[in-house]
Amino acid sequence: MRFKKIKFDNYRCFLNGEIEFCEKDGKNINLILGNNGAGKTEVLFAFWWLLYGFNFKQLKNKEATPYALNFSLYKSIQDGERNSASCSVEAEIEDGDTTYIVNRTAKYEKKPTTIAVTESQSIRYYKDNYELSLPVRDEAEVNKILTRIIPKPILNGIVFDGERMKQLSSLDDSSVKAIAGVINDITNVELLEQCHLTFEQVQKAINKKAKQIAKQKGNVSLNSLIGEIDELQTKVNKARSERQECVEKVADLKLQSRELSLQLDDIKEARLLEKQRREARTELEQEEARKANAIHSFTTSIADGYLASCEQLFSDVEQLLVEYDVPADLTVPAAKNILARPKCICGNTWTEEMIAELNSLIRKLPPDNINSAMGEKVHQLRVASGDKRKAVKNDFDSLNESNEKIKQLKDRIASLSTQITKSGSEAAEEIENRYQKLQDEIIRLSANLQNIDSRLPGMDKDLEAKKKLKATLSQGEADTITIEKESAFVEKCLIALEKIKGANRITALKQINKRLQEAYKMLSDDYDLGRRIYIVQYDQVSMFQIITYFENQYQDTLSNMQKKGTVASLKAMGQSDEEIQETAILSCAQPNSTGQSKMNTLAFVKAILDFANEPQSGGIFEMTKAYPLLIDAPFGDIFDKNLDKSAMSLHAFTHQIILMLAKDSYRDVEDYVGPFVSTVHLFEKEPNEDHSNIIVSSMEEI
Repeated sequence: MRFKKIKFDNYRCFLNGEIEFCEKDGKNINLILGNNGAGKTEVLFAFWWLLYGFNFKQLKNKEATPYALNFSLYKSIQDGERNSASCSVEAEIEDGDTTYIVNRTAKYEKKPTTIAVTESQSIRYYKDNYELSLPVRDEAEVNKILTRIIPKPILNGIVFDGERMKQLSSLDDSSVKAIAGVINDITNVELLEQCHLTFEQVQKAINKKAKQIAKQKGNVSLNSLIGEIDELQTKVNKARSERQECVEKVADLKLQSRELSLQLDDIKEARLLEKQRREARTELEQEEARKANAIHSFTTSIADGYLASCEQLFSDVEQLLVEYDVPADLTVPAAKNILARPKCICGNTWTEEMIAELNSLIRKLPPDNINSAMGEKVHQLRVASGDKRKAVKNDFDSLNESNEKIKQLKDRIASLSTQITKSGSEAAEEIENRYQKLQDEIIRLSANLQNIDSRLPGMDKDLEAKKKLKATLSQGEADTITIEKESAFVEKCLIALEKIKGANRITALKQINKRLQEAYKMLSDDYDLGRRIYIVQYDQVSMFQIITYFENQYQDTLSNMQKKGTVASLKAMGQSDEEIQETAILSCAQPNSTGQSKMNTLAFVKAILDFANEPQSGGIFEMTKAYPLLIDAPFGDIFDKNLDKSAMSLHAFTHQIILMLAKDSYRDVEDYVGPFVSTVHLFEKEPNEDHSNIIVSSMEEI
């Protein structure tokens, strides 16, 4: 998709005017030039406001105009000079073969104690016969169309002002969510979730039909069982939803904790203590993960623990079997083979008495004789019971060891926390108090998470047993068998969708990380100095965060982890090589300067656009999407080779670029950017006024 035009009417610093965008002859940069305060960033906000609404009150250093209406017009309403005024932004957007006209209008009216604002949005589009459709005004329908053209999350990945560029690779929660939103969109998470919801609705309809059939046939047991399955499935779905919400909240709180931890790191008195506490917390998280595995293993072993108390039963069964004097290795096939011979194996001719005796023996041999089969089963269970006793003991010992180590680590963390509070810094104490509140909430949520995790396996097992019983009760009737097959198919679809969603995210992140490294190598001089870049894809706390690290430190860390046995331990816990490598990368994460943060963002933008605009293959559930890039002041705080590399590569990011620069900034990159500029618009602030003019210009006039 691409933007063709945007028009303003009384919108903030633009009383009127429009900008037409055009790409031709290999020139894909639409250049907007203007000094600070002329309205360049206001254009970015206009796209946001037009498409999905925008809270102007959240803007920093723009408190004077926390609304879409031009300041003078707003003030004239405040002062009673007029009763109302309106503003609007309208844009033409080309998506595939269709051109859409999107409009948002806000009307401001004077009320007794306030100024009320009413916003409305509409979409028109050109039909196949080139006629313009009637405006679509229904909010749900408008949102549906916009989501198809350019989903809201993707705006976070293609619209950047200077401030957002600096923040994207920080620990800022909104930036992490922006990255997550972009990646979720290009891997069609929303589509998969819609499919999941559809299949759940289909499953409910199938169950409803099955209950009706069971009721008609008088099968009370099946009818009741289907109701129980529906109720239990609802509880399982709710538990899983609560679990996911818990995981996300814990991750969010841990992210905030890391921000506070880094603030403590900046306070000289608390720095060393905080480093020690951070290391202890990392070790605690690893130990708690080991404990979770030990609990799971112990629970699994206990589930078969009944074997450990069956010795008396085994002995009683064996005593009963003593009455049947049957050779252990003699079976029915062996006896029948002997009987089939022309003579007995002893060489004598068969007699009727011998044949009768052998047939009598066959009736006592396994597998025809149930008692002999039981004897073999008792033998197998006795061997298994010994293994289970050992497994339970080992798991219990591991659990005790983890509990003891966790207690020691918590005591150490508590001691360090006290020392930080008493470090003599008021700032450290205030941050520490906030930090402890976060930790208390994390502990509460983690306990809730453990509770859900302890209940879910039993609920799943019960649900599976009921479904198997349902399948058994459904046998014998053609219509119920058909219903059961439909139900089984839908269940497999639901399982497949979950697997596809997880696999897509990991696959996409791997591919994006590869492109991110390539983009960083292309754009940043720091790459030649050994600096690397990475989007976290496994760690729940740091997931979707952009971090940088030095390759040599990473290799040293990974080598030390192998020597200390940490790698072997993590593998034993089920972690993959990629997860272990990420652990090493996270421990080497480096802080970023403002300029480095911008380079990180530029590399991320290119990686995302490369991924989104490139046709996907390999059978993963993705769709090709081509998006433009809107970017304001990308080269500020970037110098020397970084400036040259990023400026000469910008045109290759995507098919349409709307670039906003101050005139002086453009002079620094003109040689690199100029050859790819297609259109030029100048923003000039009207002297002694609060609005700017939009002037169509050319390269020669700059």
